[in-house]
Amino acid sequence: MRIRGTAVVIRNENVLLVRDRGKHSYSLPGGGKNRNEPPLSAAVRELYEELGMCAVKARRLFACDFKGSFSEHKVSLIETDDDPAIRTELDSFIWWNMKDPVPRYKHVDYILKKMQLME
Repeated sequence: MRIRGTAVVIRNENVLLVRDRGKHSYSLPGGGKNRNEPPLSAAVRELYEELGMCAVKARRLFACDFKGSFSEHKVSLIETDDDPAIRTELDSFIWWNMKDPVPRYKHVDYILKKMQLME
């Protein structure tokens, strides 16, 4: 099972989603954590590596973690003032209003629903 640091970035009530090259569906930014790296650090690092966005504030959302078939998403809420810019293996990004139909992986809906329950 691969452990991922998964970032939730919300701006103006929209959620940042990313799509990997060659994929159809969108996901939350993030990626695999390095050995001995905390999931929060992995989420912050991946957000910077993928999109050039630096965290201003970050906190783990343990209640929103998602265990899938291949990956375990360790979720963090990250605040940033930077605008995203594709830097690595990503094909595109969108600011999703959580209403429009967008092809996305099931972990996205699970995580965002859990976040709404926390409010």
